[in-house]
Amino acid sequence: MKQNKVLTLYYHRINILESDYNLLGVSPIKFRQQMLYLKQNYQIVRFEEDWSLLDQDAVSITFDDGYRDNLEYALPILEELEIPATIFISTGTIKQERELWWDELENLLLEGKQFPAAFALKDAEFGCHWKTETYEDRKNCYSGLHYIMKNYADMEKRNAWLQQLWKWRNLTQDVREKNLTVSEDDCRILAESRMISIGAHTVSHPSLAVLDTEKQEREIKTSIDMLSGILQKQITLFSYPFGVPEKDFNKDTMDICRRSGICKAASTENALWTMGMNSYKIPRKIVRDWGMEEFEEKIRLYWEN
Repeated sequence: MKQNKVLTLYYHRINILESDYNLLGVSPIKFRQQMLYLKQNYQIVRFEEDWSLLDQDAVSITFDDGYRDNLEYALPILEELEIPATIFISTGTIKQERELWWDELENLLLEGKQFPAAFALKDAEFGCHWKTETYEDRKNCYSGLHYIMKNYADMEKRNAWLQQLWKWRNLTQDVREKNLTVSEDDCRILAESRMISIGAHTVSHPSLAVLDTEKQEREIKTSIDMLSGILQKQITLFSYPFGVPEKDFNKDTMDICRRSGICKAASTENALWTMGMNSYKIPRKIVRDWGMEEFEEKIRLYWEN
């Protein structure tokens, strides 16, 4: 019997971004070309489907984070081409009062012109000092802060550190329109599309495995409950932030998802789905802002590897 496989791709943003330090954006034109290629060459399946019933290899499309440009630019293309996709939404920014934390960090350290000569993080355990005179200095500071915010901080600590940076820059906290995530109304519009399935992606987008079980449960269940309340339906899909097995989620994380009504969860393990895989550990492969020649080559290599 043939062992059918599923290549699950994950995107973040569909937009043209002047600044995209983390390489999250794919232009709408390239996204449409990529989707058209996939539609012409593969069976495209929903993330929530029972893939054990497939009679051929397939591709599944997902998005992480819940940026508003998923609604503005991705949705019309998906509906035009009749391609299903799942959007995993972090709910902590759904009221649009702040940006996702790495965008806020990027704004504070890598955008603008006037910077103090150095930044000292005041924290009893993780206090550090960085030079910030040059752009290279600030990139180094960004990388260091991103690392400890991801791997050692919960939501409260991370927000406190960001407040130090706002004060350091002598700026009033703001939210840039280009970095908005979806609102409650946006979630409802997305969910009304027959092409879109909605999943949860925690509240504040932490690396879950670094949190204790109680904090993991709060991040997971709060995001599920909020989306369920907005959409008036059960949320059964989940994506782990950052998504590396054991590093960013663990057995406790998967057990919490199971107890919370999640039926299928996505990782970023660089592999193809095959029959018998753990439904709480679905592998996915990243898509960047690739032109068609590079995209086709990447897809070919993804299937081979």
